[in-house]
Formats: sequence, structure tokens, C-alpha cells
Amino acid sequence: MAATRASVLVDEHDEARAGPPARSWRRARAVRSQPVTPRLELSAVAKTFGPTTRGGPTVEALAPTTLTVADGEVVTLLGPSGCGKTTLLRMIAGLEQPTSGTIAIEGAPPASARREKRIGFVPQSPALLPWRSVRANAQLLLDLNGRRRPPTSAPSVDRLLEEVGLSDFADAAPHELSGGMQQRVGLVRAFALGAPLLLMDEPFAALDEMTRADMRHLLIHLCEPLKTSVVFVTHSIAEAAFLSDRVAVMSPRPGSVVDVVDVPFPHPRQAVLEDTEEFFHLTTRLRETLHAGSRR
Repeated sequence: MAATRASVLVDEHDEARAGPPARSWRRARAVRSQPVTPRLELSAVAKTFGPTTRGGPTVEALAPTTLTVADGEVVTLLGPSGCGKTTLLRMIAGLEQPTSGTIAIEGAPPASARREKRIGFVPQSPALLPWRSVRANAQLLLDLNGRRRPPTSAPSVDRLLEEVGLSDFADAAPHELSGGMQQRVGLVRAFALGAPLLLMDEPFAALDEMTRADMRHLLIHLCEPLKTSVVFVTHSIAEAAFLSDRVAVMSPRPGSVVDVVDVPFPHPRQAVLEDTEEFFHLTTRLRETLHAGSRR
């Protein structure tokens, strides 16, 4: 997604020298609460593309899909390339219209949630502006949406930069940062606006495996105390298992949810979870479900 288009939403999108994250503002929770009313509700949402004015085939990208995301819940869309994960994410964001079905964000359509800046969109690239410092890039959406201030529960930009280990780089230029550090700036930019729903489209896909693991640990560290709801798109089974409260496993095109797998691990989660036998069993189950869905 182009940076200018993404900035209409909360458009955001390590190295050891950045330092370990601070913990000054966190209030860890043992178990994530589940309210009665979902923050996001999809009911039989489907999408078909074409034919265009020049002809061409009609493509059924997404079969009718029903899914809910609770307040503070992380739900991952896990599936093969081309199964409609990004299309579904864009429909939730209001960037695409469904062919059929309904989408409600806290009871309102996506267009209303966009106007109220209640949706954050984190694309694959952090799209930092090269002429702005790290702090200024993290502050960008607050500057653009000056009339809409973040909720009082949202931490400040400086506090978030401290939390992700970038306080010492606040005045640096983007080109002075590693790829993982740039992604940290993108996360700060998203969280600073205080949007209750974050839509994340494979934001760590371009990173090496070690940095990618660090970023998923950092993301859950940021989400847990803020009760931010997240819909996360990935191809990574380990990423889905660590981040999620539930994993929606999708079939090849036309995409559909073949199973929703509950993740049993309590919060807060630590990086050592990925070395446990229970984590291995969950990733094995997700892999088997993914393969079974591909054979349908």
C-alpha cells in the first residue's frame, strides 16, 4: 500500500544496539478478558473481482467468511499466498467493498471507524519519511490528525520509543536505522494514535528470522497492556502461534476459514514459550490444519 494511502488510516507499519525494551508503563495481565460484544464482526463476507471494462475473467477471491474479534484479542489469518487474506484485511479497513456480507467495527461500518481514526493499518513496509527524524516519523499521524487526540490511555510517543528501545535514536534519520529498527518506529507510529483495532499485513515478512522473532515478541509486549485488538496476516506458523489468541486457518482461493484454532497459552507471553513442547505441538497442529485446508 502506498504511504499516502496508508496514512489515511493508522498506516504503519532489532538490532541489539537498540537496547532491550523498557517496562515502565506496562501493567501485565495474567489472562486476557473476553467481553460479550465483539470489537470486530464479519458476517458471510465475500469478494469477487471482475470482469473489468476490458473483459477478462471473474475471480472469486474470498468465499463467505464469518469471524469475530474480541476486545483485546489477537486473531491471525494464516493461509497460502493468494487465499484472500490481504483482501479481507482491506475490506475490514474500508479500502475495498465486500461483494456480499457485512462488516461491523464496534457496531459501525468500516467507513465510520476510519473517519473516527479507530482503525490502524500496518503494511509490510514502515514507509518512513526520509526528511523526518525518528521521533517526527513516530509523531506523524498525531500531527496529521491534530483535531483528534489519542485517548488518555495511549502512551506518549517518547514513552513508546523508550518501550521499544529507541530513545537514543529519537533524533536519528531513518537511513541510520536497521530494517528492524525502522519497523519499531512504524509500530510506535501505529500505537501512538491509540486506535483500538490494528490491521497488520505481514509487517515482518521482509526481516531476517532472528529479527522477525524479536519483532513478534515486541508486538505482543505492546498489545497486552493496551487491550488493542489485532487482525494479523502471516504465512509464518510460529508467528501465528506466538502472537494469537486464535488462529483462523484459510484455504487456497477462493479463501475461506477452514478452522479456527484456539491458542491455550496465558498472558503475558515470554520468548521462551517458543522453546516449549506445548508450542511445538501447537505449531504441528496448525501445519496439519493448513495442509488439510489446501487439499479441500
